[in-house]
Amino acid sequence: MNGKFLAALAVVWIFATGAAAPDKMVPVKVTDGVYMMEHSRGSGNSTIVVTDDGVLVFDFHIDNADQTLAEIRRLTEKKVKYLITSHSAGDHASGAWHFREDAPVWIATKNQAHDLQMQEREEFIERKNSKDPRYAAYQKGEPLTPAIAIDGPMTLYFGGLTFQITPEGRGHSTGDLTVYIPQKRVMLMGDLLDTEIHPGQGESAGVFFSNVSGWIKILDNIMARQLAVETYVPGHGPVHIGRGVADLEEQKRYFVVMRNEVAKMVHAGKTLAQIEKEFKVPQQFAHYKRPERLRQFFKLFYHQLAETGY
Repeated sequence: MNGKFLAALAVVWIFATGAAAPDKMVPVKVTDGVYMMEHSRGSGNSTIVVTDDGVLVFDFHIDNADQTLAEIRRLTEKKVKYLITSHSAGDHASGAWHFREDAPVWIATKNQAHDLQMQEREEFIERKNSKDPRYAAYQKGEPLTPAIAIDGPMTLYFGGLTFQITPEGRGHSTGDLTVYIPQKRVMLMGDLLDTEIHPGQGESAGVFFSNVSGWIKILDNIMARQLAVETYVPGHGPVHIGRGVADLEEQKRYFVVMRNEVAKMVHAGKTLAQIEKEFKVPQQFAHYKRPERLRQFFKLFYHQLAETGY
């Protein structure tokens, strides 16, 4: 799989999925009161949780959080009371502006708060001042920052539900956060789980931070808790309602298998350039979308295997 082929695949995928059309956030009912807003082209999803006392929103992008808010207004007259972000990347944490009229409390991890006040804020302002039509949504908004920054687990009791908020450590990003809602048998995973799509590296304002070994450990830690979860809600890709822990097992297997394939090539003396050109996606993952994302992970696997850095 050489660079030209990957690029061609990316172009084919873009046209096949209608990239010229406006991106849509498609509501999918996960269970009563829980709705995942699935991005039509596989970018960041958002999740809406409607409670007795108001609404909680998990992840939001400035480009499309207005669609999430419109769906909330369609579902309920209740206000948005809480925002939570899985990590600081723009496609998950740049859209708080859209909910400003409800004055919600935004909860994040301390490292997210740092990123959002520093490089992510700078990137937001650069895009706001840009004339690039891709950043039109930024030009109408402002960068906001979390009200509460945690560095350990937090339990939020809200509207008759329990939200177990857990900083999981460094995996997809510098600090990934999950939310378990036991009454709904649902866990919000952010980008620790991508379904039917090649995972992307976590980044903050263009700097990439993913750690494969850390990602695998986090998945192992979550599975070891043996939580009563029917559905793990992904950060990208479709939600597999009722599939349970099988989604986490597949995500872990993806990293183990893909890393092992790269390891075989390293052992055979292949250079990184040769791996990027010759790598063949194992059949069990051949149906995954966004093959252009593989290039980031070839480098990641290669350098981690060589123990020269992340």
